[in-house]
Formats: sequence, structure tokens, C-alpha cells
Amino acid sequence: MYDNSMMDELSISEKLRERRRESGLSLSELARLADTSPATLSRYENDWTRFEVSTLRKLAIALGCRLKIEFIPNEGNYRTEMSESELIDGLKRLFWDSDFNTEILDKYPIWAVERVLESGQLKDIHSLQILMGRDLFLESVLKTTRLSLKTRVFWNNILKKEGMPCMKKSSRKTAWNF
Repeated sequence: MYDNSMMDELSISEKLRERRRESGLSLSELARLADTSPATLSRYENDWTRFEVSTLRKLAIALGCRLKIEFIPNEGNYRTEMSESELIDGLKRLFWDSDFNTEILDKYPIWAVERVLESGQLKDIHSLQILMGRDLFLESVLKTTRLSLKTRVFWNNILKKEGMPCMKKSSRKTAWNF
């Protein structure tokens, strides 16, 4: 899935709209030339995030363009540039009620994983996985019992993709527990 927030330059939607207008075509005209619907084209021009490559190809041809898809590494990849102490410092804001350090992480890995999965951002999950190692991180995710339903369902799907069994049933009391 394409994420418009990941680009510093114009989004695909903005580029598509700009090129259509430069070509002097209406939404309906371009949709007809690309064999798609005006509604689809309107979504694509208004920050849609689920672009079909085949539809983008047809639009590019209709606009006299070529479609170019790239994988460009992010600058400042924190996975390789941050030390253990910097990773710990980055996670401390999630552990306001403790003096978070590697000893606590070693002693209470499941608690740490639950806290980061529930309250952290993607960069925090990456940092924790680096600190713990992939296998211990996934094993700890598997053993969690105090996650919200939404978080538990998401991580059960991740674990399935990793070929691991599902998590234990949540002990957290919610309207969804039967």
C-alpha cells in the first residue's frame, strides 16, 4: 500500500492531477482514455492510498507518460545508526513508571513488549526488536496476555505470517471477551 506521508515531494495523487490538468483533460476524458471510471480517477487524485498498478499503467499511457516505481532507502536508518543506550533512551518515554533499562528488559520482556505494542510507534517496535533480538521479541509477543483485542488480532496475524502459533487468550476484560 502506498503511503502519501512517506514522500517529501508531490504525492502520486498530486502528480496525477497535475499531469491531467497539464494535458487539458477532464476527469471523464482521462477516465475514458484509460478505460477506468471517473469515480476511480477522482479517488486517485484525492489522496487515495490503494493504487492498482494496472490502473496506474493505463493512466500513465493515456497521459503520455511512463510509470516508474522505485524502492528508495530512507535516510537516517535508525536500525543501524543507534547504539543500545540510544535505543533504550528512545523507549524510556513509554516506561514513565519505571527506570527502564536493559536489566528490566531482560527480567520482564513480556511486560516490555506489551507496553510497546499498546503505546508505542513503529519505530519503538523496531527498537525493541533490535534490543531483544527477533526470536525473543516474537516469543514474547506470543506470550502476551494483556493486549487490547485490536492489538492482539493484529499481532496474531503477524505471528501467523511468521509461522508461529497464535497468542494466548487475553486476560484483559473487554466487551469482546466471552
